[in-house]
Amino acid sequence: MYEFSTFKACTGLLLRNDEGKILHGRNLDFEMWELFSKLVVNVEYYNGDTKVFTIDTVAGSVFALTGVRHGAFSVNVDTRKAKDFSQDLISILTKQAYPTVWLLRRVLEDQINYKDAANRLKT
Repeated sequence: MYEFSTFKACTGLLLRNDEGKILHGRNLDFEMWELFSKLVVNVEYYNGDTKVFTIDTVAGSVFALTGVRHGAFSVNVDTRKAKDFSQDLISILTKQAYPTVWLLRRVLEDQINYKDAANRLKT
């Protein structure tokens, strides 16, 4: 639903506190927030006993709105308005393009450092 809505209004922020710790925050400030606020969950993914990445998502979905690859990077989807919904949908259906929120999840799974994550998201 996030991917196909025409109006999106989320905000993310990144800051460093006095102790040098990096903090990544975000909100989901869009029209359907009241409904979604009851469905957003934080899910941790492990490889054995090692926590690999953590995502915020909608319960029951397979995508990521926000995520942290522990020890490497964090990322979130923040969009204001869809550029061209029809072209985005055509790319997904005919060119095997990933919807952004699915790509975000794959990047968190597959990329182990910031450089590789940034490159995959750009390309």
